[in-house]
Amino acid sequence: MNRLDGKVALVTGGARGLGGATAKLMAAAGASVLITDLLDDVGAATVAEIERAGGKAAFLHHDVVNEADWIKAVKFATDNFGGLDILVNNAGIADAGKPIAETTLEQWRRVIAVDLDSLFLGIKYATSALAARAGKWPGGGSIINISSTAGLVGSPGE
Repeated sequence: MNRLDGKVALVTGGARGLGGATAKLMAAAGASVLITDLLDDVGAATVAEIERAGGKAAFLHHDVVNEADWIKAVKFATDNFGGLDILVNNAGIADAGKPIAETTLEQWRRVIAVDLDSLFLGIKYATSALAARAGKWPGGGSIINISSTAGLVGSPGE
């Protein structure tokens, strides 16, 4: 028996990088994984890789700052996998290599929306599904919020 047998996980930014690795490890540990991302082709390839390894996964195009997309993602997980046990808020962006003096307010707000607002939206819309699987309210399920070290360590010129 694997640690995540019978569990359902939703991984944002799950097409590649840390999110892709997380999705693959969760699937290998027995979870059914819904990968969401804006990178449709890469996300589909990650799902195919998980399935070739014997895991269960699906991909959904998902803009993490769009409330309707969150509703759709949680509904997809519950309709296709029977519920939701784990939310992994992994999606994030940065304008790496661009000095702050050259960053527009619009660019800054997009980074904040993806890196922070998306966590709020994910927790807001996943909470009921997480609690339903755990059989109690409030509480139940797991929420994992991932960030890079960029929030702790500055970069020269930025």
